[in-house]
Amino acid sequence: MDVLFFYLLAFTSLVVGLGALMTLIERFPLRWLYYHYFIRKPTNVTILVTLIIWSFVVSRRQETFPRWAIAPIVISCVTTIMAFKLHQEKFFQAADYPEMTTNLSNLSLTDEMRIAVVEYEGVTKCYPLDYVIHHHVVNDKFKTKIVALTYCAMCRTVIPFDVTDIGPLFVGSFKNANMILADRKTKTFFQQASFKSIIGKLHPSELNMVSFQILPWSEVKNLEPTPQVAKVTSKDLGEFQFPTPGLWKRILRSEKTPGLSSKSRDQAFPARTDVIGIIDDSYKEAEKSVYLKKEVMSKRVVINKERDFFLIGVGNSVNAFKNSIKNAQLKVSFDKDKSEIVDSNTATRWDILGKYKNGVLNTNLKPIAISDEYWFSWKKFHKKAKLVRL
Repeated sequence: MDVLFFYLLAFTSLVVGLGALMTLIERFPLRWLYYHYFIRKPTNVTILVTLIIWSFVVSRRQETFPRWAIAPIVISCVTTIMAFKLHQEKFFQAADYPEMTTNLSNLSLTDEMRIAVVEYEGVTKCYPLDYVIHHHVVNDKFKTKIVALTYCAMCRTVIPFDVTDIGPLFVGSFKNANMILADRKTKTFFQQASFKSIIGKLHPSELNMVSFQILPWSEVKNLEPTPQVAKVTSKDLGEFQFPTPGLWKRILRSEKTPGLSSKSRDQAFPARTDVIGIIDDSYKEAEKSVYLKKEVMSKRVVINKERDFFLIGVGNSVNAFKNSIKNAQLKVSFDKDKSEIVDSNTATRWDILGKYKNGVLNTNLKPIAISDEYWFSWKKFHKKAKLVRL
């Protein structure tokens, strides 16, 4: 009877310790994932302590240590360590308030690296995505505001949120091949791609997106005035990997989308087809558009007259701006030599961030928020968006 009791507890410990891997099963209930976050540590510790104490009880009763108890105790010990370590929160530890610098020459960045540029509360801060991907969440201060810059490696969605009211975020779990965010105060779960809460004390609620752009380092380092950039080293920019060597590269080379079955995925294009989707909150879901990134990059400047915005490709990045100023339509082009946006109607020029340089229209361009992500993820969370072919 004691043997059965020991192995039953060891099996329970194993199931709880590996619970975080259940995020890879699409049908696994989200509510179970949520409660697993809270119970995994105390449950496994309690089981381990119980097995150790009970083994000594049996030892006193039999006047010899029960060797059959060693295996269940070892299993429980290993799975207890897994309960603490084998979780998305530990794999991708959020970075809080990174040190910033304006001495750009000392940064180990190359021209093609993609940089998230966040302008908020009159402050401009830049974060290399090769750094953010290792943390998935970077929490930072913009004067009196707190912004959480989030980056899901699986679907490649980059979105910053104003979290001043709820505090810093971290990776709480994973669902539908997209990360789940959680706030540290209430542990409410939010789906990153949809901004919406799923479960927890703050549910129902929604995260507030902050305007941002993504530019290659070749453009960012020439911005005036010089922006603040996260002070990263070569160690911060290492190649992204899962704990199992080579697994991440195999996933990227395949059509597999862990956590989202092929039956639940739109098959119109390969899963990891790069797309540019409009996520700006000034557009209703049915008004949003999505483009194939390679088609945008081939045109460099794409104008959507119906929705009054234009896309502009620079380096390996795409950004969007409103295509009118005071109801006057623009006729834009890109001056590659000066890295400036030009309106040929008025000879007005703006820098790549849309900041006014010179000309008749003495005002900045209005950025339109976009998402540079994979097709499978976009279609999962934006079913009504219109695909525009060029």
